[in-house]
Amino acid sequence: MTGPDTSAETQLEAFTQALCDELLQRPEPFVIVTCDATLSFRLGRFAQLHPEHVVDVGIAEATAVAAAFGLARAGLRVVVAGFAAFLSLRALEPLRSLVALHRADVTVLAGMTGLSAGRDGVQHQATEDAALVRAVPGVEIVAPSDAASARALAAHCAANPGPRWVRLVRRPVTLRHVASDTSRVWPPARWLAQGDGSVLLCAHGALCEQAEQAAQILTDRYAVTASVLEVGRLAPPPPGLPDLLRPYPAIVACEDQTGPGALAAVLSEALTAPHSESHADPASGLPGSRLLRCDLTASPGSGDYGELLHAAGLTGELIAARVAQSLVTGPGTSTGGMP
Repeated sequence: MTGPDTSAETQLEAFTQALCDELLQRPEPFVIVTCDATLSFRLGRFAQLHPEHVVDVGIAEATAVAAAFGLARAGLRVVVAGFAAFLSLRALEPLRSLVALHRADVTVLAGMTGLSAGRDGVQHQATEDAALVRAVPGVEIVAPSDAASARALAAHCAANPGPRWVRLVRRPVTLRHVASDTSRVWPPARWLAQGDGSVLLCAHGALCEQAEQAAQILTDRYAVTASVLEVGRLAPPPPGLPDLLRPYPAIVACEDQTGPGALAAVLSEALTAPHSESHADPASGLPGSRLLRCDLTASPGSGDYGELLHAAGLTGELIAARVAQSLVTGPGTSTGGMP
């Protein structure tokens, strides 16, 4: 299996460079607090040029978020950068009690989400962060997919106050989709492929690449037309999400998160929203009868990112095969991503 394309711009690099450029152009004072992650977030050059804007507190995620709250109360715009696994577990309490409950202008850059930490080790993988942070009221949870959407999201973050949790991966994300809107407006949800088929593949962040591949394989190999929806914001959910889901008998959640609470939960809640136009036969047992979960039931361990996706059943080919099988056994099949 081939390794990552190290020549292409990574999603994280595109986002952090664009965010720094945006913040430098704005009049508000700002500071970036990193958790021994200045180099991991490709901020070394920026720290050399603008040392007054970067503070590294070391491997101390709870301290970083608590300090960010204090700096925000002093009138600064604050960005915290660190590994998503440790920020979501070690710093969840200050994120809730200080940042979220006091509506502090803090944006957390949660890097190496899902399985993307790869060979850094299984302990670095953030396969619960979206669900954990989504349980904290008032925190916007967003993720770009490719580099272009990363730059648009950076502009959104610079123009809008937190609290915010930005999920990033340190690898290139390649999409076939070319946005018709050339403005810098970042959409909470966007179509990557839209058709009249019965299947809707939904993905968040880097998994949009696998969802697009799965849709193409479904068309080429299984003669199944599938649409692809990028759900870039998990909290609050994108406006009109129930109506985007409504026409599709089978909906697939593609994510490298474990269990409920992240994208699958967002889709499930949209399907059962009180004011949703998602009409269904009560005997069909919604939402389970329409929602197929392609996620994680257990960690596949450490290793190359592509190998981990394969072990978890989350490559485009394996997602397509799972969807095709579900169409035979009935869309009521709900399962995790591990084969």
